[in-house]
Amino acid sequence: MLVVEDRLLAGVGSLGHPARVVCIFEVSALPSREPPVSDANVSLGVHLHRVIDPGNVGTVVRACGALGPAWLSLSPGCSDPLSAKGVRASMGAVFRVPIEAGADVPQDGVRIALVPDAPTPLWALDLTQAAVLVVGAERHGLPAELVERCDATCRIPQAAAADSLNAAQAATLALYEAARQRAAATATG
Repeated sequence: MLVVEDRLLAGVGSLGHPARVVCIFEVSALPSREPPVSDANVSLGVHLHRVIDPGNVGTVVRACGALGPAWLSLSPGCSDPLSAKGVRASMGAVFRVPIEAGADVPQDGVRIALVPDAPTPLWALDLTQAAVLVVGAERHGLPAELVERCDATCRIPQAAAADSLNAAQAATLALYEAARQRAAATATG
């Protein structure tokens, strides 16, 4: 550990107030996904499709850590969760959550596309089984060919006057519903 003056640390940071700690790490030291265990219905993941805001990607990493355990899969074209803004938004969760970049939609579990016009509300799906929540960018959503490759679609019901949720909000709400259902199943099982 090397202690430096606040003014020097402020010079290497991008925030209005200086960071207290700066670290250097090897990407290979970050968590990686283990191969799925057969007959294990505990796997929970989020696949982001072309989400380009690093703050949204980092926020989803943070939600995976808080509401999981869950892992994150990123399509080509997603923002780098290890960018300064992504790491900052993750609040350190990048050091705990397995992340796979440049990935296709994972095959482990039921693939659930979150789309605004789906007839089924999120809470009507069984999220206690192995699942991958597939979330698109706010402006473009998920392309039709990707939705067709999913096993189910659902929507997050919103007030009539609401325009939309961003990708991070949608993923966080879906992770929360999965955590709620899993906790309820454990309590009654």
